[in-house]
Amino acid sequence: MPAPQSDRRRARRALADFAISLSPEATARPARLKDISEIGLACTFSEAIAELTLVAVDLQLPGHKDSQRVQGAVVRCEPFGKKGEFDVAVYFTAVPATTKAALRNYVQKARPAP
Repeated sequence: MPAPQSDRRRARRALADFAISLSPEATARPARLKDISEIGLACTFSEAIAELTLVAVDLQLPGHKDSQRVQGAVVRCEPFGKKGEFDVAVYFTAVPATTKAALRNYVQKARPAP
């Protein structure tokens, strides 16, 4: 029997439901965060993005006044929900130390993702 998804994850994930900006190209576009950890996130996005595409992510964690920017690589992109929506998973490749601390704090206080 395969292990549950939460048992295979390398970092604890927290549920999150707020807007972020995803930049697979020069222009950032809106996405909706589903869950987040210190090492990655899952969101819904309006278009497919090829796996291993490098992206920039701008987000403002609840309770923080400053926007945070991380960089990552798309590790999964699958059709989701209504036509034209995609479930996108991003593994972070560059996270400033202050952002990593803010993510850790958010994840520890938020409701865990299943």
